[in-house]
Amino acid sequence: MGETALVESLVNDAMALVKQLDDDGVSPSFVAWYYYDDADEWRLLIASPNLDPLLQKQEPVAYRKVIDALSKTAPTTMGVSYLKLVPTSSPLLAALRSLVRTDAKSIVRAHFTATTLNNIFMSQVIVLRAT
Repeated sequence: MGETALVESLVNDAMALVKQLDDDGVSPSFVAWYYYDDADEWRLLIASPNLDPLLQKQEPVAYRKVIDALSKTAPTTMGVSYLKLVPTSSPLLAALRSLVRTDAKSIVRAHFTATTLNNIFMSQVIVLRAT
């Protein structure tokens, strides 16, 4: 296994992205860094009711909205390859929402390691928003 620690600059870039998505009207209801053990990599999971219809039939358009917001933030470390858009109905999101809840515009840093919720094992996750 490689290095599983998430660098601070990625967390900061993600927080800036969340704020920009709010400003752009995407308003993500869930954002978290999630570590995939099998791939040995972190992904920034983003879910929004405003993206759900696009994910079903126009996934590239949904990604374009997030990529446009990312480009406005001038990230220091995070690139497009870190992004993973997920539907708001995802079982993983439901499990994490049972653990962490935030206001619609809040950003937190709730870090969990080796956690199992609703029969879903999470090696590492850092929740930034969960409404």
